[in-house]
Amino acid sequence: MTSTLISAQELAAELKHKPLVLIRALMDDPVTQTPDARTALVLPNTVDVDLDGEGSDHTTGFPHSMPEAADLALYLSKLGITENSDVVVYDTRGIFCSPRVWWMLKALGHKSVRILNGGQPAWEAAALPKGEKHPVSNFPYEGSPQANWFVNSSAVLQAIDSDTQLVDARSAERFSGRAKEPRAGVKSGHMPGAFNVPYAALLDKGFYKPVSQLKAVFDNAGIDLQTPIICTCGSGVTACIVALAARMCGAASVSVYDGSWSQWGASLDFPIVSA
Repeated sequence: MTSTLISAQELAAELKHKPLVLIRALMDDPVTQTPDARTALVLPNTVDVDLDGEGSDHTTGFPHSMPEAADLALYLSKLGITENSDVVVYDTRGIFCSPRVWWMLKALGHKSVRILNGGQPAWEAAALPKGEKHPVSNFPYEGSPQANWFVNSSAVLQAIDSDTQLVDARSAERFSGRAKEPRAGVKSGHMPGAFNVPYAALLDKGFYKPVSQLKAVFDNAGIDLQTPIICTCGSGVTACIVALAARMCGAASVSVYDGSWSQWGASLDFPIVSA
């Protein structure tokens, strides 16, 4: 399997001889209330996918829902991306929302997409050159939507009474209910039977840890990577950090619950456990 991650040095070398398109994933941090660095200098040949803007479907009432396939394809087309583009996704914090954009592209059937491990900070630390934004064209994006990359609340309810493992990427304090949720009207706690793998446990200074260390995190949490997994978090973004790590470790079946706790914790219909 082609590596999902690319280093800053590898990316700089490839940019010299490959027509890559770089996607800068943008999203404000709802927990720390920190805005993303939308005005920061960009890497060469970059386009922006703003998850607080057109990169999400805001008609659902949830913060970061996966757009309908046709809407996402149109958005990518407006950015000058086609289904044949060789894409590298990065974000300004290291690893935060770039896995979400990677996951969305895979759900749309995109073949060639990788993540810059360490993101823009890694590029800057290596003293590599900044660049200009990718020229926008209007070639149509012909997506081939794939099933099971994202699942809904019905799948999560079924998972509670099955062997499928629910893996929550939120902090231990939010998972247990000791910390208040950052979004109004959302209760604290977690889904019955869920495992807690805080996404930060998979990262080291903004980089994904080596696969051997990622496997150890899942093993210590009691997760069987050969049994189906549904990842969840606050709004379906950092769940993708955990889901991607599971895939890199060879997990057999991994999905992301798109509504995540923003949907589950705001509903009176779903069971909630708190410590």
